[in-house]
Amino acid sequence: MSEIELRPATVDDTQAVTDCIAAAYATALRDFPDLPDVTDGVAEDIANQTAWVAVQGGDVMGFIVFGQVDCAVMIYNLAVSPSAQGKGLAKRLLGVAETSARVSGLKKLRLRTHRLMKQTVSLYLHLGWVQQKVSGNSVLMEKTLTE
Repeated sequence: MSEIELRPATVDDTQAVTDCIAAAYATALRDFPDLPDVTDGVAEDIANQTAWVAVQGGDVMGFIVFGQVDCAVMIYNLAVSPSAQGKGLAKRLLGVAETSARVSGLKKLRLRTHRLMKQTVSLYLHLGWVQQKVSGNSVLMEKTLTE
């Protein structure tokens, strides 16, 4: 199978990204009724934020969208297709956001996830993120970048 390439997302990726996000979040959307529609606004995110895709053989296997909020880079969405999970792709996509933060002189990454998405929270903890605040089912996580 071909190598997974990371590249900036374009508006032409909108449907493939939407499908990837829907597949990545399918179980969570079924199990957590208070989870917002994570596929809403994909075209706007690609147009107005920093968005990258992971592509293999022409298929979108992952997606990340982020932007600067105050003194940090906020990850708005990260999705990895179920067929590509467990291969380090989330870490690679988060690396794009880390590089962007460093280039901008920022030292922190932030994101919000659902408290009951235990595997997702565990993944972030494993990658060096720290839980900052729990509010209802929302968990604010942060990663401080080192030199």
